[in-house]
Amino acid sequence: MKVMKKTKKMKKVTSSLLAIILLFSASACRDMLETDSNRIVFDDKYRLDDPDNPFYAISGILSKLQQIGDRYVLLGELRGDLMQTTSLAPVSLQEINNFQVTANSEYADKSDYYAIINNCNYVLQRLDTNQVVRDEKVILRDYAEVKTIRAWTYFQLGQIFGEAVYFNVPIIDIESSSAKYPVIKLDDLVEILIDDLKPYSGLPAIDISRTPNPFISANLLLGDLYLYQNNYKEAAWRYYNEIVNSQLIISGNYLNRWNTVSFEGHSLSHWYSYLSEAIAQIQFSSDPKEFHSQLVRFSFNNEPFIVPVKEYIDFMNSSVYIYAENYNSAVTGFREGDLRGHGSTKSGRFGDAFYLLDSRSDFLLEKEMYVIYKFYNTSNLVGTGSDPANALLSEHDMLAYLTTIPIYRNPHLYLRFAEAVNRDGKPTLAAAVLKYGLNSANINDTRKVNPAEIGEYNFQSGNFDANIPMAARGRGYGIAIDTIAFVIPEFPGSANPRQDSILWVEDRILEELSAETSFEGNRFFDLLRVSRRRDNHPEFMANKVAAKYDNPDAMKARLMNLDNWFLP
Repeated sequence: MKVMKKTKKMKKVTSSLLAIILLFSASACRDMLETDSNRIVFDDKYRLDDPDNPFYAISGILSKLQQIGDRYVLLGELRGDLMQTTSLAPVSLQEINNFQVTANSEYADKSDYYAIINNCNYVLQRLDTNQVVRDEKVILRDYAEVKTIRAWTYFQLGQIFGEAVYFNVPIIDIESSSAKYPVIKLDDLVEILIDDLKPYSGLPAIDISRTPNPFISANLLLGDLYLYQNNYKEAAWRYYNEIVNSQLIISGNYLNRWNTVSFEGHSLSHWYSYLSEAIAQIQFSSDPKEFHSQLVRFSFNNEPFIVPVKEYIDFMNSSVYIYAENYNSAVTGFREGDLRGHGSTKSGRFGDAFYLLDSRSDFLLEKEMYVIYKFYNTSNLVGTGSDPANALLSEHDMLAYLTTIPIYRNPHLYLRFAEAVNRDGKPTLAAAVLKYGLNSANINDTRKVNPAEIGEYNFQSGNFDANIPMAARGRGYGIAIDTIAFVIPEFPGSANPRQDSILWVEDRILEELSAETSFEGNRFFDLLRVSRRRDNHPEFMANKVAAKYDNPDAMKARLMNLDNWFLP
């Protein structure tokens, strides 16, 4: 991975900004202020009060996100329970997987994150939000987007390192780089970010004709920040507004299903949704010669660095698939295996999360091996290229590279909404996201959703008529009418059956997150967030993650210390 490395480590608070101090040394500062510089910040002679100028500033900031794209995925997954390293992986990746990252690791380098933040600070200081076009302060939307990018980057720092050095003014000279800035712990950082974003959550979306690649919305990021805080009502309301305002649905266009009850023919379209349903992403150039993610090289390889965890493969393969001809017909068949993970027919093997390379695959190996398929399956393919570090593809004269790393997708949003409303005391409404789909017919069916739980969440609009259940994607049309395998239990004799129902639904949401968003960079953060609200925290997440190691007891003991969850 192309990552800037530090020349030395320092222990003081200001040393966390070492890369920025170096970046803004006397000569570097001059370079930054040159008008033809390829860096992001601008000389003061550049005016950011012209409605067209923020486009270039924001585009430059977004391009800097490429430097942390792979880290977003690797740090979010290798510390979770779905992905692990092989013995072939570089030491730096194995350190992440083993929760033993050293201070001189390239993944412990914060400079790229702080560079994004600093460039956001510079642009924010120079945007004139009072400029009016057709009675609208159009630059205010750009201002909000830059604030959101900065907040998202800070949230990443907090979740990776447990804390962040906080500064909201640009560091552009030796004096400002030498100042002392506070180190803010994650919980306090989240509070600061919420207060900073709240005034901008109701602004209209950026005009995509002027900004082709807007990043995550302030409203959506606020939902995540509130959910981390366990402020479930506020989080659910933010997610709901994002769904309604953008008219986002779980489309049946991306179903994976068996075509017949004999489970021989199959229909696969889900993997296209990995990009088609992205509502926030890190974008790379489409030119194969430019800088790109290395996730395909790391994963879809005869000598991979990262692979799916065996326990996760077993879980996906043992999931109950419930077959029906359509949403209104009876259940006529059951089978094990979630098609988003891996399935097999007489004609071959397939999947979108992971893939079994063996004698039946197009990529022949001497022995069977499971590899992560999601990155390769959504990559750009060059049929006349090769990668010297990937013999598996080079043997077929193929070069594969990602041009997009999704940060948020429609399914991700619906599952976060379900998580929030469930914890807000609405388990049947949350379960409807998984089992039925949120539309007028299902919301108003008292057999499916408790009327007392609907409240302000109105999915009556015809825009949601085509909304399908989340679990149907990997478990078939029959999930909605199943009365056995996917039903909230009664919990007879329980002292608190409602709380037991909430915990049961939350476990199903976590399972669905693992099936739907696997290897996308979310798992560690999902486990950390859910575990924090459980009575047995941190044992809840320690048990899940420790299961993938050869010595789970030893790893569990290590993970019972929360300090070990974060990088130095």
